[in-house]
Amino acid sequence: MKISIARRKVRNKDMWALTVSHEGKRKRKFFNTQVEAKQFDVLGWLAGESKKEPAGDKTILSVAFDQYILAYGKRNDNDHKPRQKGKATTEDRVMKFLRWFGADRLVSEVTSEDYIEYVNSGNWSHKTKLGYGGAVKIFMAWCGSKGYGQIKEQWYSTVNKGLQIEATKKEFAKLPGICSIEETKGILGAIHEKYRPALAVMFFTGIRAEIEMEMLRYSDIQWGKRIGLMAERTKTGRERWIIPPDNLWSWVPKNGKGMVNPVTYNALSQARALASKRAFGWENNGRRGGGGVTGFTYPANGARHSFGSYGYWRDFAWALDTMGHMSSEVFLSNYKNNRVGKEESDEFFNIKM
Repeated sequence: MKISIARRKVRNKDMWALTVSHEGKRKRKFFNTQVEAKQFDVLGWLAGESKKEPAGDKTILSVAFDQYILAYGKRNDNDHKPRQKGKATTEDRVMKFLRWFGADRLVSEVTSEDYIEYVNSGNWSHKTKLGYGGAVKIFMAWCGSKGYGQIKEQWYSTVNKGLQIEATKKEFAKLPGICSIEETKGILGAIHEKYRPALAVMFFTGIRAEIEMEMLRYSDIQWGKRIGLMAERTKTGRERWIIPPDNLWSWVPKNGKGMVNPVTYNALSQARALASKRAFGWENNGRRGGGGVTGFTYPANGARHSFGSYGYWRDFAWALDTMGHMSSEVFLSNYKNNRVGKEESDEFFNIKM
């Protein structure tokens, strides 16, 4: 360690600079007088600073986490997207583990046994364990690649069988929730006209509500022909051109300008409630709140799931490509509801304004 003290001018003021060169790094601190510089506790200062930056196999988890999120952002952040959802999810999942284990402990202290204890510490479903546990494994493997006191390969489940999470109870594979023909007609007719084009695009092309629908502009729509999704506005980062069914064009204005207003949660909730009232004939008879009848519940990702289920019967390859999926296995397990068939599909893609 080399220490030097020299007078320097800082913003037109004479100061004393204490420079420390240690382990290939240089640090500098300024003082008003030479006496203060000479009496400064350099060793104590370095010890405190080491807790704020990586220190090889002595790196603490909170420091590694900060570096990991910084690297994650550089690699994945997209200025074209309104929200960096993947980054926020990763931060939340890894930080949850750090709070449980202790963010001020060394990275090298974490073991596969700690990992298994963590994923079994809450009343989580098998799917949740895989999601939160997977984020931790990726973080620890990254720490290993940076020399922070872990071995990268030991955080691969294919190498370290001790990391594998066994299902503790039977998992039921439910069919995806979709809207019936009448429910689709009802909610499209009930939603405010400001949001109707966007909801129709979601129902009849299956594009993702987040990112893809949020960023869609009328200039991306070649009316009567196709819709373009630029690479930077898709989940997969791949440019996609959609050939919609003909019925969609009855819902989309031919000369629209600006953004296609994305559907808000409140607008969808109000439309569902109004559609339910209309289905029971209670819209204009003075009974407030639908008389206590809730009607149908709009399922999670209802428009996308509906498109996948009805689209499968129209043309499987077309539906897969339109939704932006590269895996037919994922499509069939997550988006195809076997309660509908060819007849319902034909009716769905003939719903017009």
